[in-house]
Order: sequence, then C-alpha cells, then structure tokens
Amino acid sequence: MLSQFLRFSARSLMLTAIFVAVGCSSGGNHTQIRVLQTSPDETAVDVLIDGKSIAGSVGYAIPTSFTSVRSGSRHLQVEPTGTSTPVIDETVTLNSGTNYTLITDNFASAITPVLLTDDNTAPGSGDIKLRFVNAGAGAGDVDIYVLAPGTTPPGNPPTISNLALGSASSYQSLAAGTYEIFVTIAGTTFIYVDSGPRTFNAAQNRTIVLVSDLANGFKTVTLPDLN
Repeated sequence: MLSQFLRFSARSLMLTAIFVAVGCSSGGNHTQIRVLQTSPDETAVDVLIDGKSIAGSVGYAIPTSFTSVRSGSRHLQVEPTGTSTPVIDETVTLNSGTNYTLITDNFASAITPVLLTDDNTAPGSGDIKLRFVNAGAGAGDVDIYVLAPGTTPPGNPPTISNLALGSASSYQSLAAGTYEIFVTIAGTTFIYVDSGPRTFNAAQNRTIVLVSDLANGFKTVTLPDLN
C-alpha cells in the first residue's frame, strides 16, 4: 500500500511540474497595452482586440491602466462607445514582453491610431527619461523646451524641434530634478503650454502627451512608463 501511495505521489508531482512548465512558457506570449483617447470631439471609445473588448468607455485624456493581451498579429478596432461601427480598424503586430501605448489621435472626422512602444528599462544612475508626443489636434508642428524653472524659450534652443501631429520623440535622458516644460508653435516662441515647475525623480520614465482641449486650448497628459 505504501509503495502504491509513493508511486501515485511521484506521478502527481511530475504532472504538477509539467503543468507549471507549460503555464510559464505560455505566459511569454503576452504583451501589455494601455489606451489614451485624445480626439477632442469624439465620444468615449471602446477598444477591441480580435473582437473582444480590452478597454471600454475610454474618456477623453484619461489613460487606462495596462491590459495583458496575446502577442502576435492582432485585429485592432476602436468604436465610439454605444456603437458597433469602427472608426479604427487595423491589423497590428504586438511583440511579446513589450509595453505599448495606443493613442486615438486627431479630430473625430480623421481619427488615427498612434501605437507607441514604451521604454520601461531603467535610465542611468540619477537620470530620468522623457518622451514627448504631439497628439494636439489643430496644433500643427510644435517645439518642446525642457528648461530650468523660471527660464523661458526666447534665447534657448528647443529640446525637440518640429514634432508633427501623431509623432513621438525618442526618449530624452536628463538628470533628475525640477524642470519647466514649454510647448510652442514650431519655429516660434508662441506658447501653447507652460507646465510650471515639475519635479522628476531619479529612475522615472515618463511620456508627456500634448492634447487639444476645445474649451481651453491645449494641455499635456503625463503617462508613467517606469516607476
């Protein structure tokens, strides 16, 4: 009886080990995606992958948390909430183990997906990484200034020049600290946004998105990519 019990226990342990190994390998076939709806005259939207909702009633300029989805070639659709007519209907490729940000950009009549690959690797010691995205419908090309607090764009070169609508900069590595961020019309010092002093702590990665606010001009939305 004891020998039968030991053989049964051994088989159970082997099956458990196989199950765990399979479970771990399948976990590598997923990726993470979040959504930021920046179309200023669009209703809330629903986002579907392969016909299944991954984010519902996503409101203007309110980022979702990350959602895990299968990697590979995926069917992406975006529908105004309460409808079943996609305003975005595309096939996208999502790589395993990667974080993505999907931005629904431009006015409702020309809504466009912007799919960004996020950097969640640590910056250098004592540093931060900042990425900038122009999702400000109606803004045109913009310049970005990252300056010491109290400094203004006149007389200083932009950190990012001529950032077009629907475009993202590369990540900029900067020393952690307090900065003032300005967004201007490209080639001018006409200010769309002045962030005021903002403090960034070491080891933070951030994506800063310019968005249109029909009632109040423009503003920025900051997304945490790391820490």
